[in-house]
Amino acid sequence: MPIYKKYDASYNTQILVWHITENEIVLRRGLELTNLCFNRLSQMKSDIHRCGFLSVRQLLATAGYTPSALHYDDFGKPHLTDGRFISITHSHQFSAIAIGDKPLGIDIEKERPKVHRIASRFLDASELTPNATDRIRTTQWCIKEAAYKALGKKGVSFLHDIRTINLNTEHPVAVVNLNQKTIKLKNWLYYWDHFSCALAIKSQ
Repeated sequence: MPIYKKYDASYNTQILVWHITENEIVLRRGLELTNLCFNRLSQMKSDIHRCGFLSVRQLLATAGYTPSALHYDDFGKPHLTDGRFISITHSHQFSAIAIGDKPLGIDIEKERPKVHRIASRFLDASELTPNATDRIRTTQWCIKEAAYKALGKKGVSFLHDIRTINLNTEHPVAVVNLNQKTIKLKNWLYYWDHFSCALAIKSQ
């Protein structure tokens, strides 16, 4: 299908979301896949992951990039050859990319009750607000995952190093304490049926 959603955020940032309803054959159409793409696809046994991978390449094409414009560093963080910042996410039947002028991260997650069972693994006691819905808990995970992607550093702990604050405001903040430094990332939140999405941007 065409692009499911388009959003704009600060720092010349655009988000493109794909609702994956097509099969792999359809998603390959019009793409000039690189040898690296073919190698990665050959290692994916799940149809869901293969279609997610291809839908991201379709999103890149919509943004004006060929698959060869995307490469990954040793951490697994994606980069564009023109120097702009990119982040990628995929969850079930949705995939998305965010491209902008500042370091950024994006995460989509399906909202499910099990998030409450694992909340103590990624949320500090100060973040465990009572009567939180599936959406609130999932949003907290998305904010932390987006911050993690934006930083692109190993050894960052969701539980110990990242805090979510100002959740009831238009732009919640992820506060990261790392190597005796404090980093704050502003977030933009998006929702559709049973899915939460957070975009984190590091502006300083």
